[in-house]
Amino acid sequence: MFFRLYVYSMKQTVRQKLIMFWSLIFPIILGTLFRVAFGEFLEEEVIFHQIPVAYVAEEGASPAFAETLKSLEDDGGLLEIIETDGKKAESLLKEEKVEGIFYNRDSGTEEGEVTLTVTRQEMSQSILSSILEQYQRVFHTMGNISRENPAGIEAAAKVIGQQRQYLMEGSITDTPKSVMTDYFYALLAMDCLMGVSMGLQIAVKFKANLSNLAVRRVVSGTSRFGMLMPDLAARITIQFLCTLCSVCYLTYVMKISLGNKFALLLLTTLVGSIVGIFMGFFIGAIGTYKESLKEGVCVCCMMFSSFLSGLMVGGMYRFLETHAPLVNRINPASLIVKSLYSLNIYEGYERYTQSMASLLTIAVLLGAGAFAMIRRERYASI
Repeated sequence: MFFRLYVYSMKQTVRQKLIMFWSLIFPIILGTLFRVAFGEFLEEEVIFHQIPVAYVAEEGASPAFAETLKSLEDDGGLLEIIETDGKKAESLLKEEKVEGIFYNRDSGTEEGEVTLTVTRQEMSQSILSSILEQYQRVFHTMGNISRENPAGIEAAAKVIGQQRQYLMEGSITDTPKSVMTDYFYALLAMDCLMGVSMGLQIAVKFKANLSNLAVRRVVSGTSRFGMLMPDLAARITIQFLCTLCSVCYLTYVMKISLGNKFALLLLTTLVGSIVGIFMGFFIGAIGTYKESLKEGVCVCCMMFSSFLSGLMVGGMYRFLETHAPLVNRINPASLIVKSLYSLNIYEGYERYTQSMASLLTIAVLLGAGAFAMIRRERYASI
């Protein structure tokens, strides 16, 4: 009996084109748009590239700055030096093939007269400016030492020549992280909560004033719980499979790194799908209002929850964590995002377990409340 109703409910759900579009197709479309919109930004602003810069040296210019640039190109790979004349350098800068131009003129000093020309002020230009300032600062310091304490010039040069590293580069996680990932976490949370429409349909099937099927179910002698469980199981299965398609599409087609704990990622989306189904089920079980009104409430709840998780405004989750942390503790979409963060950032599973426990608690409360309302409903006449 259970299996037959379960299969029937799955077939019925798959045939509902509008629900399948929002649960399966829309998240994939939105994920593609995110990737297209943020991909260029990620390549240009987040991922660091070697900085191309033109270098123009006049006759008689000090070779010290040229040696400094050469070391930055060979040792650190920070710069890509293009030695050329002034006219060609200006042409390269105008065509945006270089980020700036270093001019080294003869000033009659060991330091030389070095200037920097740029056409905009972004990250690459700031780095070039810092290089020039550091070079000038070192030579100014060396000049003061040579005048005030000539005997210490050799020791000072030795200290300046040493490369001392006081910070060790590291990461608290092996998973690549970018600003773009925030939006995809929130997208998966929204995808899970898309199940509100399916949950609403479950409740409608038990509302005799909303559907003819509910009338037959209410007057039948079959237990309401026995009819409810196959419906819930089928809708949760369909919603989870839709979310699984989104995860696979983002991971293998869009090449978005969602972490290397794939099994726990799927568990998170399963629990999130359960919460989405039960949220719609609970809203649908309230009162005898029209289905269209309840559907509007479901969409508003789902979208508002997704907004608070950072789907529309980046950093919203962290903003609420600072100013209103309670919202993140009770908002289903925020809890899903926090679970995904916990999997990919922290080594332990304490935060992940807390988030999952909160999601399961919300699901149990919504499910118990919805079933209690449906179970107690009585009709004077049908």
